[in-house]
Amino acid sequence: MKSCKSWNICNSWNIWNFRNAWNSRKARAGRIGVGGVALGLAAVLTTTGCGLTSDGSPDTGAATGAAPGSAAATPMPSPPQPAATAPTAPATSASAPPSRTGASTLVPGLQAAAERAVGGNAAASLIALDMRNGEIVSTVHRQAGMSGAVAPGSTFKIVTSALLLHRGIVTASTKLPCPKYTTVNGQSIHNVGLMEMPGATFRDDFAHSCNTAFINLRDRIKDDELSAFSTRYFGLNSDAWKVAPGQGSVDGVVPPAHDPNEKAAQMMGQGGLVMNPLTMASVVAAAITGKFRQPVLERGMPVYTRSEALPTNVTRTIRDMMVACATTGSAASVFKGMPGVGAKTGTAEVGDGTNGWMVAFRGNIAVAVYVEGGDSGSGAAGPIVREYLSAVAP
Repeated sequence: MKSCKSWNICNSWNIWNFRNAWNSRKARAGRIGVGGVALGLAAVLTTTGCGLTSDGSPDTGAATGAAPGSAAATPMPSPPQPAATAPTAPATSASAPPSRTGASTLVPGLQAAAERAVGGNAAASLIALDMRNGEIVSTVHRQAGMSGAVAPGSTFKIVTSALLLHRGIVTASTKLPCPKYTTVNGQSIHNVGLMEMPGATFRDDFAHSCNTAFINLRDRIKDDELSAFSTRYFGLNSDAWKVAPGQGSVDGVVPPAHDPNEKAAQMMGQGGLVMNPLTMASVVAAAITGKFRQPVLERGMPVYTRSEALPTNVTRTIRDMMVACATTGSAASVFKGMPGVGAKTGTAEVGDGTNGWMVAFRGNIAVAVYVEGGDSGSGAAGPIVREYLSAVAP
């Protein structure tokens, strides 16, 4: 949910710690360095092609390089139930046989659906992947989608919730009121529209994206705990992802909180957090399946791995809460009449403006859409996500 204008979150966070941390890392071969990240939560890498307009080689027609046997518009089957451990054998990709090393992972039918969904919206970028194996099946405005570095807003509550559930701090049914206001270190914060839900559960707070309820749990976790958890279970903070030869990407950064206000901002997906549609689609996949699988755009790429999996009770609860968001929560109007969808909305403040986010899953597919300047996640990104997921069977 959009946060309080009077607090002006995005102008108050100390972004220098993120920039200095990333500038201290060496750029890898074939990767875009991050020393050019502009200050501010709306910053996008200034390397050519990393803006939110087309990268000069839009993905229209890119799917023609997919391997023989690729699926087209055939609906994709439903995923297996979340498990605490990885399957004993690699899942077969829906897009092409996994033995085709070097083949594109793009699925022609889903790539076409993504291009239709985004249309001429140059401010929007979309990444979708197969949750079973991390293969990227659709990408529009690829450079922005993979190399952007912006605050993810409330979509990141998926990770925050996974931590709170994993620690046993809350369950979905825990009573957790959503007040209009809360105060952090003398600063007043309110929910958009002064929303309040006195009798809310944690599920309600997630589904309706209540910032104040999440912020009021900040003292239950350590300053560096969200950062460490993000690396351990979601593969973030790694600076190690390589999705395809010559394809730049930014893996997502969750720095340790350096003061109470920064921790409060991180609880609702702002502060020093920087993500892009690639990392947020991966976050959805890891949260739903329980296992991080690094996204790839080409088969046979070396990948960064994490061995630990989220417990089944955590993944089932995240799935349930995302379904609640899509059916009764902040994304309900977007997905009315569309079964089998789980979602999370997000709106991040940027100075006097906002960026709109939405992440979702249906069947085996996780998708993330970011709209620069979008007034809200449901309003700006929601219609794009719905149009795209109409090509995916539940």
